[in-house]
Amino acid sequence: MTLDRRTGWLLVMPAALVTVVFFVAPLVYFLRFSFERPSRTAFSEPVFTLENFARFFASPYHVGALTRTLLVALAATALALLLALPVAYLITKASARVKAVLIILTVFPLLVGNVVRSIGWVALLGYSGVVNTVLTAVGLLDAPVELLRTATTVTVAITSVVLPLMVLTLQASLESVDPNTERAALDLGARPLRVFRQIVLPQIVPGIAAGTSLVFVLCINAYATPRLVGGTQVPMLAPVVYDTISSDNNWPFGASMAALMLVVSLAVVLLYGRLLRRQFEGWRVAR
Repeated sequence: MTLDRRTGWLLVMPAALVTVVFFVAPLVYFLRFSFERPSRTAFSEPVFTLENFARFFASPYHVGALTRTLLVALAATALALLLALPVAYLITKASARVKAVLIILTVFPLLVGNVVRSIGWVALLGYSGVVNTVLTAVGLLDAPVELLRTATTVTVAITSVVLPLMVLTLQASLESVDPNTERAALDLGARPLRVFRQIVLPQIVPGIAAGTSLVFVLCINAYATPRLVGGTQVPMLAPVVYDTISSDNNWPFGASMAALMLVVSLAVVLLYGRLLRRQFEGWRVAR
């Protein structure tokens, strides 16, 4: 069945209208504050200025928060990809019954909010947490050590949050790979690892691009996990934006940081997608 153009527009219109009214309009309204001055009596003083962006780049604290946010997001995305790929491949190759169980186990963490999962990390790695208690009891530590409030711990915690989404995205992409191509390569004597690297992996490049882009955007905008696991010792941009608006009541400066975060996210995702697409096209030509 083929839909005419008018019917297609009518079907798309409700979703587009909701997106414009409840996402685009509030976002544009908020970001306009980034070009205005702070005010003690209102959200902002309606005067066009770039002072907020100049102040941001003049502050080592805020530039450091942006750099740290990018590095943590990149590390968490790479770690999630490495961990999710074998799991997704295992799910794809499992029988129907086992596959259903594995998918339910993968989706289950998504039923728990980020705050609850972050508190779980605090209970596990806190100064009086399970890990310190066990290591001290068995004599591996003389006294509890600080395992939280580090960039590494925040990276691992954020990875655990986004890992199910990466697994599901890669699993959907792996399901589209024709199994006959793998069987043909194996019948010709190729080792399984080589089959995966040269036959399967190139075919799921679009899925990898989609999964890593989605996860990276979620990581760079993470709030609850950096707040609860990293605290003030590991400042990342989303908590800093919230503190600037809620505690300092400085909407223009907070909006300028949000605008920078949006621009950086889009730039990284677009550049990454372009590089990956070029790699994919090169593989298709080589085939």
